[in-house]
Parts: sequence; structure tokens; C-alpha cells
Amino acid sequence: MNCRQHAVHRVVIVAMLLTAVCCLASCKKKEEAAPASAPVIAGSPAPKGETAPQERKRKIILNHSVNVEVRDCKAALDALTKLTEANGGYVFKSSRNSHDGGSRWGSAGIRVPVGKVGGVLAGIRGLGKVDNESSTAEDITEGYIDLEARLKITKLSEARLSELYRKAGKLSDVLEVEKELTRVRGDIEAFEAKKRNWDQLTELVTIEVSLSESSSGMPSGNRIMYPIRTAVGGAVTAFVDSLHALIVFLGAIIPWAAIFGPLAYFTVRRLLKKLSGKWLESQDGGVGEDHLP
Repeated sequence: MNCRQHAVHRVVIVAMLLTAVCCLASCKKKEEAAPASAPVIAGSPAPKGETAPQERKRKIILNHSVNVEVRDCKAALDALTKLTEANGGYVFKSSRNSHDGGSRWGSAGIRVPVGKVGGVLAGIRGLGKVDNESSTAEDITEGYIDLEARLKITKLSEARLSELYRKAGKLSDVLEVEKELTRVRGDIEAFEAKKRNWDQLTELVTIEVSLSESSSGMPSGNRIMYPIRTAVGGAVTAFVDSLHALIVFLGAIIPWAAIFGPLAYFTVRRLLKKLSGKWLESQDGGVGEDHLP
């Protein structure tokens, strides 16, 4: 059983090594053949018996960012959504906020086909006054080619492992090949998901739109009343807090006053009686001495 299991391990390792060697050899041949080919000048005919090499379409991710000042933020967001959907795109995020109950602003992220980006940008500029606009382009051609090569190699490994899985007889061999096959298929799914994401990002243009309402000369009624309501609310809150503190203070003092109050009262009263008695005796003594002959 151990010999059979070791043999299966060796076959799996050899299959993976052969796949890697084939890939490296293929890449090396392409690199060696590239400089040997004569340069093709644009507009010149290709030599007889040879076809002009076709340049691979580059994979580029385009992004735009636009800041627009509008009169009504909500209406602008609705118009932006309709503009996006009319051009075959979609809104992948949207938000709307307000500050101090007055000024409002919002933002949206949209994706539209590459061929429609010009018309969509013109429609966005028509929503109001453009404050800022920028664009970026990310070339992922090399990474995309590398991803395709890795995906191809991994699928070849999957085919070889599937063949070994069908030929494996013992349960231990089946489990070993199945474990490796599961790992390879997981890599294939990850590569395909990344490829689909890149395909989408290169076929669609991402546009980030920031909207802010323009400010007029006179503040709105809501902008005037909001600070007043805030101040009144703060005053009421402060009064309630002070009343709460007073109740807590009285609740802590009154029980002790009920216990020690009477004792303190009688003690002070007795002390005052003693002092008043001594004072009267001193007064009486002084008067008697004054009347002596």
C-alpha cells in the first residue's frame, strides 16, 4: 500500500513539474522569436508568404472624477441615475447628506460602457457648474496576460489530476489526488473571478460624481431657525441636567439631616443656654458691685 501511495505522489509531482516546464519553454520560445522577427513599419506591406502580426488589444481601466455644483441635490441625483441607465450603465453607490439643516450634498458612483462615456460626461457637466474634473488610466495588459497564462496552466494540471483520479484504485490514493484536485480547482475559480472582474472594469468606465448645492446670498429659513432650535434645546437640556443634580444632592443630604439635625439642634440650644446663663450671672455680679458703699 505504501509503495502504491508513493507512486501516486510521484506521478502528481511529475505532472506538475512537466506543466511548469512546458510553460517556461513556451515563454522562452516566444521571447526568442520576438527579436528575430523583422520590425513592421506602419503602412508598409508585409513580406510575401507572411502575415503582419496583429497587436494585442491593451487592457486599460479608465476612471473619471467630477465635482458639480447644482441647485437641487436630490433632483441632480435622480437625473444622474436616469442618464446612466439610458446609456446602458448602472449606479453602484449613492449617498445624500445635509449640514446644519441647510446645505446638502451627495455623491454617486456609476459605470458606463466605454463607447458611451463621452455623452455621459457631457450630461453630467450639464447638471450644473463643474468645479473640478479629473481622469486616470491604469494599464493592466501585462497582468492580464500573466493571469491568462496561469489560468491555462492550472486547467492543464486539473485535467492531469482528473485523469489520475479516475485511475486511482485505493482509497488513500483517491483521497490524496482529490485533495490536490480541490486545491487546483479553487485556484481556477479565483483566477476566473479575477479575470471576469478585470473584463468588466476594462469594458466599463467608472465615474465618481460629487454634488453640492450652490449657496445663495440670503440664508434659507431653515438655516436661520436651526441654530435657534439648537440653542433652545441646549438650554432645556442644561436646565434638566441641573435639576437632576439638585435632586440627587437633596436626596443624599436629607437622610443625614434627619438623623443628625435634631441632635445638633439640642446641642446648640443647650450650649446657648449655658452661655446666656453665664452672661446673666456676670451682669448681675457687676451690678451688685457697683451699688456697694
